[in-house]
Amino acid sequence: MKAVCILGSPKPKGNTATILDEIERPLIEQGFEVIRHCLGERNICFCTGCVSCFESGQCVQNDDVHMIISDLIESSLVIVASPSYWGDVTGQMKVFIDRCTPYCNARHTDRISESTVKGVAVAVRAGRSKEENENLVKTIEHFLGHLNIPLISKFTAESVDTEEDLIEKPEILSAAYNFGKSLTSLLGCVDCEP
Repeated sequence: MKAVCILGSPKPKGNTATILDEIERPLIEQGFEVIRHCLGERNICFCTGCVSCFESGQCVQNDDVHMIISDLIESSLVIVASPSYWGDVTGQMKVFIDRCTPYCNARHTDRISESTVKGVAVAVRAGRSKEENENLVKTIEHFLGHLNIPLISKFTAESVDTEEDLIEKPEILSAAYNFGKSLTSLLGCVDCEP
């Protein structure tokens, strides 16, 4: 099985990446092929609003979006992770979401088969309230829904501002690892025939 992780952080080794490492670890231990795309390291241009994709189903821009979507389409699981920037996903994540319009079920049907790809949302924030992270989860769920990918689970971490926060609160990384373990069980159940 293949899992694709889309890291919305501009930093490939920040707190959200560290939490994602722990979620990925049990997947790798269970034999998943895990591919991570850090959007901060990818060449992703802004949507120009030209609406060419409404007719053609393809974007006129040639950048890394097609590569990421190709990996996503071939996966069993997609994990979309973002730190909270001003109460929502990062700008990098929003630009990526905008550029996925050619794959959106509002314009083109069945580009991604709902039966093959399952989605997970991961939200990380510096503040203590889960409410803001729930806003990120809703953004991710809305995005995945338009790709015909059902959200099967979510993980949120609060009070994570600096690397020291993860060192001082090892329970967050432990919870992330256990969450990753639960995904392997959940996928087994989700993929079972009724």
